[in-house]
Amino acid sequence: MSKFELIKEHLSNRFNKLNDVLEIELREDFKIIDYKGQSFIVVSINLKDNTFTIKLNGKEIIEHDFDPAKLFNIKNSKIIGFIPIDGKKGLLGFGDSHCDFVFFDEHEFCFVEFKLNATSVNDNAVFKNRIKAINQLKNTIALFNHKLDKNYSGLFREAYVCTPETYPRGDKGWTDLAIAFFDEVAIPLFEQNEKICINTLA
Repeated sequence: MSKFELIKEHLSNRFNKLNDVLEIELREDFKIIDYKGQSFIVVSINLKDNTFTIKLNGKEIIEHDFDPAKLFNIKNSKIIGFIPIDGKKGLLGFGDSHCDFVFFDEHEFCFVEFKLNATSVNDNAVFKNRIKAINQLKNTIALFNHKLDKNYSGLFREAYVCTPETYPRGDKGWTDLAIAFFDEVAIPLFEQNEKICINTLA
């Protein structure tokens, strides 16, 4: 059994609601968007009329005002398991502060938090936004570690904070937070809006 199938089965055994929310994506490149407080795989984008399509309750829904700056991009993938965490149709629903979604493939298990709606770029606001996102990631990681008994079927774990392009990248403030995060949870933390997958079979 592949690592992908192993983690999928393990998750299914530990989360009762998993089969209601898990989506399997086979495209090499695709995008995730936050829509009304929940993460969705973007089915398609129409730049001519600035719309995008998501699947909600099994039906494709066309939405307007597409913003390419509000996406998390997954590239070079073979097969991805996508699990929305927050939101009405998420694994955990509304309530405690958790990250927006997780996804996994044959190699990695990733935790992702959207903070793309931030508008202020002053140092204090950026710091607070990053701290809030990191705490949401930590809460989700702690829950998954508990539920899975820290068994991720041999997958390497990563965490992502998605912030606006106006945020400084790689500044000392972020570097210090990423180091402290790794020291606490032993998972590398990235501030970026895309994941380039390994795309080789284990």
